[in-house]
Amino acid sequence: MNNLSPLISARSLTRQYRRGAEVVKALDGVDLDIRAGEMLAVTGPSGSGKTTLINLLSCLDAPTSGELSVAGRRVDGLPESELVAARRGVLGFVFQKFHLLPTLTVAENVELPLLFLRRPADRAETLRVLETVGLAERADHRPGEISGGQMQRTAIARALLAKPSILIADEPTGNLDKANGEAVIALFRKLVTETGITVILSTHNERHAAACDRILALEDGRIKTAGALHS
Repeated sequence: MNNLSPLISARSLTRQYRRGAEVVKALDGVDLDIRAGEMLAVTGPSGSGKTTLINLLSCLDAPTSGELSVAGRRVDGLPESELVAARRGVLGFVFQKFHLLPTLTVAENVELPLLFLRRPADRAETLRVLETVGLAERADHRPGEISGGQMQRTAIARALLAKPSILIADEPTGNLDKANGEAVIALFRKLVTETGITVILSTHNERHAAACDRILALEDGRIKTAGALHS
């Protein structure tokens, strides 16, 4: 993949579900390119297709039809076992819920995904990533000993440790107060600027969406607007 190619490319992407005798079009013919180093907000009301699109772009689900390429690899039509392989080392995930294990330290929570990747933990690297999110001094604390904002930054560090090229942030500020929520968005902005990672942010918060390079607004399974906010 050359540097001019989009990191994620979708053409005529659809996702349909059967509900009894009814066929529901959750996503209806989406065309989309996302470039490397871009911070993209995906917005839309409940039922707009936002969650469906996020699940497809992150290889957690497969489209009903259309073409989808992620990091230079066609992923439409792949079985679940190959979607897992497509995610590995390419995609990092941050969710509304922190999903930290209370019995592990901050550093141990960050290192946990390495077990599934069959990679040895390097504490120096873990501390470097924790320094990036401002938590190096909390490495030996447990989740119950840190704030909600710090728990979300721990989750971000966990996603970053495997050095993904794409970070999927699905309503990451939903459980945070205003100040901590804005701090998390500022951290994503910093990561995009300093590391070139691509961030796809699903959010209902207009202020947080406005911090992104583009807003992709969905309605009834289709892209309503996809305007650029920053050059």
